[in-house]
Amino acid sequence: MEKINNVVDLMNLLDTIENGWQDIDRNVYINTEKGFKKKYVLSKPEEVIESKVGNCYDKVELERSAFKNLGLKFNTYFMVYYESKKLYTHTFLAYEEHEKFYWLEHAWEQNKGIHEYLSLYDLLKDVRNKFEKYNKLKNMDVDYLCIYKYKKPKAHIGLKDFYKHCEDGENVLI
Repeated sequence: MEKINNVVDLMNLLDTIENGWQDIDRNVYINTEKGFKKKYVLSKPEEVIESKVGNCYDKVELERSAFKNLGLKFNTYFMVYYESKKLYTHTFLAYEEHEKFYWLEHAWEQNKGIHEYLSLYDLLKDVRNKFEKYNKLKNMDVDYLCIYKYKKPKAHIGLKDFYKHCEDGENVLI
């Protein structure tokens, strides 16, 4: 992996990676959901860098790798809304530095950046509100929205196994 000395270096690296995904044969898909549910597998950080493609799940694993090397205190989160007809999801990384909390976002284009908060609660609430607005979930029933803090998953797992891994994490209430 390229030398990353700080969070700005990481954001610059992430700027070289397009939103998309890979299947088990390392075929690249950009701007399409076709086949995603059946073919998607979680990429390793070095595969994301090499292919220059990844979705929020893949990018968070790249961010996790960089943050471990930087020695910063961080957590990864899986946000999911269970609606009868569709499943809405997003993963993101949050970190703490100098008694403040930061949401590092790269995959979600309109929220790309490093967002500062006074508390983790404020951070999670803001992400939840943006998630609701982005997905046009008017009158969202928060009973069907879950946020899980999850640990590092195995590489190359499929979508169902990735969801299961995240859902086995710690359920965070806000």
